[in-house]
Amino acid sequence: MKRVCRLSWFVLLVLACGQSVFAGSGEDRFHEGAQYQRIDPPLPLTGHENKVEVVEMFFYACPHCNELEPKMQRWLKDKPYIDFHRMPAIVGPSWADQARAYYMAGELGRLDELHPLLFKAIHEDGKQMYNEYAVIDFFVNHGVTREKALELYYSNEILEAVNDARIKTIKYGLRGVPAVIVNGKYKTAPYFVHNQEEMFEVLDSLVEKERKQKTVADKFPE
Repeated sequence: MKRVCRLSWFVLLVLACGQSVFAGSGEDRFHEGAQYQRIDPPLPLTGHENKVEVVEMFFYACPHCNELEPKMQRWLKDKPYIDFHRMPAIVGPSWADQARAYYMAGELGRLDELHPLLFKAIHEDGKQMYNEYAVIDFFVNHGVTREKALELYYSNEILEAVNDARIKTIKYGLRGVPAVIVNGKYKTAPYFVHNQEEMFEVLDSLVEKERKQKTVADKFPE
């Protein structure tokens, strides 16, 4: 009898451990409305249709965005199925100049070089970048003529990009940054969870959800 009881307890222990492992899986741990939210209606994708689009919404003056930058680069390694984009969030008028700086760096073909330097200028060098003069001075200090910087700052291309970022910020329903958008359907952020590390776990879960859905859709087209 004692042996039977011990065996029963052993079986129960194994089952309990199995349930604990299952409870730790991403799909079970993370829930819509808690660790992530659905974007309704979803925004159309801008990237490669065979990949999962991930958009990082950021603000250069945000210390949490500065902290996230190297972590995001590590996360993106060995993920050829991700179509990654950044977009500067604009939740207020004072954010627009830093969005301009991002798009200006892109127009110059120097985004990879200047993107980290914009973070450095603000968070390490103590520069303020909330007006035209500060933005222009940043580019002049990095080898761009003042005339060219002013031309870009006021160009229609930059204005349209900034306006698009402002509209997307509203449509995504962002209340802070950093935030990450997956396939135009879901958003997650560190303020939905405990920390940035957990946000990446949620991000992994959402990306995997979208990859599975695409696999099913490819096998069983409508």
